[in-house]
Amino acid sequence: MIHQEQYKEIIKQGIIPCFETNTGEVYIEPTDMGFAVGTACNIGLLKDFEFIYDSDFSFDENLNELNEQIIDYYEEAEA
Repeated sequence: MIHQEQYKEIIKQGIIPCFETNTGEVYIEPTDMGFAVGTACNIGLLKDFEFIYDSDFSFDENLNELNEQIIDYYEEAEA
């Protein structure tokens, strides 16, 4: 899957794939369908939800949409 290859390129560049929210840092890991989203702990990623990658859009466009979903998800969790 192309999103998994692009994710590996980000890691090779030394970029940590995380987003900052009001509740802390949220990390992503590639899955077969997209990205698992959650918080990190000593055993790995604690998955909160999964973002489905849309291959009709670019990697950057998918990351922008993922960012929107992360903001929505964690703002709702705070309320």
